Amino acid sequence: MKKILLASTALCAFAGAAAAEVTVKGTAEMGVTSADGFGRGPEHTTQFHNSYNLNFVMSGETDTGLAFGATYRLDADGSSEENQDPAGDNGTAWISGAFGKLTLGDTDGALDWALTETAMGTSITDEGTSWPGYSGNSDGYYDDQVLRYEYSFGDFAVAASMEQDDGNGEAAGYEIGDEMIGLGIKYATSLGGVDLGFGLGYQTGQSSKFISLGATAPDDMDVIGASISASTAFGLTAVLNYVDYDMGDSSDRTYYGIGLGYETGALLVAANYGKWEFDDEITYWDNVVDEADGFGVVVNYDLGGGAILAAGWASDVSTERGDQDRWSIGMNMSF
Repeated sequence: MKKILLASTALCAFAGAAAAEVTVKGTAEMGVTSADGFGRGPEHTTQFHNSYNLNFVMSGETDTGLAFGATYRLDADGSSEENQDPAGDNGTAWISGAFGKLTLGDTDGALDWALTETAMGTSITDEGTSWPGYSGNSDGYYDDQVLRYEYSFGDFAVAASMEQDDGNGEAAGYEIGDEMIGLGIKYATSLGGVDLGFGLGYQTGQSSKFISLGATAPDDMDVIGASISASTAFGLTAVLNYVDYDMGDSSDRTYYGIGLGYETGALLVAANYGKWEFDDEITYWDNVVDEADGFGVVVNYDLGGGAILAAGWASDVSTERGDQDRWSIGMNMSF
């Protein structure tokens, strides 16, 4: 990690700023991967893979104790010529104090914030998360400009979020949707030496995102989700995840997921399974299906100093094109 303390005249120009800091972090991946596209592209042979990103984390505090900050990330995928140039995300900006924390930008909505994902560990081409049947509980529907407020008290934390329609659907003749409103609550406790986490989230609004599924206007949408996680002192972690989508004119859907991980010393072994069930047949990962499931497995060995040997395997179990697998092996590096 490289820390750059900025004490320039530009920073000093902010009246009342007690301190400011910019931290630059980086990650890189290298290795080999083999994938058949999971039905989204032609089969291809084992190939080299490398990618990089830079994370800028900025923080400061006023004389009165109000904390503020921002984040921004640049990503580059060295595995293909067209992706060599770094591309930035939307970033975030935040303020926090005794009132709680307010974040705006490319951040989780309240439902995603509240729920624990089933994936654990890492791999260079994301076999733990990028297969049909997986859900990361993502609740960004427009331009990733999410406004989220959160507040913690004791073992509880609550959040509320809003995301506005960015209007991009107008060019295709679609109506503007309503704001997406989210609510979430988390609770953490220990019982008999087991650390437990509970999450509950809700989201409602209209979204033009699902017009491709047969609707002619933004769909009314109500989503409710829950997760339970449990971790033991001897290294075993389990996560259960459930999300139900009432999609208005489009096909309703339900997601079930389970994740298991075991960590001992420098070794982590994790696996997760997920399944989507749709009320009607829809086009999902370029397959017409009424359900889809799959699983991912990762093995990590921490070498220390920010270097991790990582292997992953993912399988698409149930889409029309049959069992399809992808694997990778390589090294993840953090700086």
